[in-house]
Amino acid sequence: MTALPRRTEDTIPTQDETHARIRDLLADVAEVLLDVQPALHRFVDHQPERDRPSGGSWHGLQTHCHVSALLAAEGDPEPGEHVTDELLGAVARFADAHAMDHRSSQDAVGVRGATWTSIDGDLLEVQVGVRVLLRAVSAPFLPGSLAVPTTTSPVSAISPLTPPPRLVR
Repeated sequence: MTALPRRTEDTIPTQDETHARIRDLLADVAEVLLDVQPALHRFVDHQPERDRPSGGSWHGLQTHCHVSALLAAEGDPEPGEHVTDELLGAVARFADAHAMDHRSSQDAVGVRGATWTSIDGDLLEVQVGVRVLLRAVSAPFLPGSLAVPTTTSPVSAISPLTPPPRLVR
């Protein structure tokens, strides 16, 4: 799943810029959710993060997108539809304040969720059920980093280095 940017420019973000942007987004949204319901305690990695090919290219170079770790709240959300409404409403207000557009909503048996996209093309996903889950998928970026590798997750091990960009064939 790739979130395409809404603007077209002759530049593309680097891997380091993208990872920093996703890390900040996840930290901010996790803080919003914990403010609404402190019983969630904190968010931990449920699935690892990864950089993967985006399926696109920029000036003939293959681009990647970053899929953050799936972050799961350590504590259970309080039961009740009103709690789910409060959690998703808080994220929606955060998204509105940061010029993110609502993309979709899901309502299945016992699970509700929503996604938003940023002006940069990043995708934010929040699911509320028996657990609260949070993930972000970045807009395409040019892979390769000169910085010390870091993670976009607050608690996970460092992902393997992303190789430098390759020419598209």
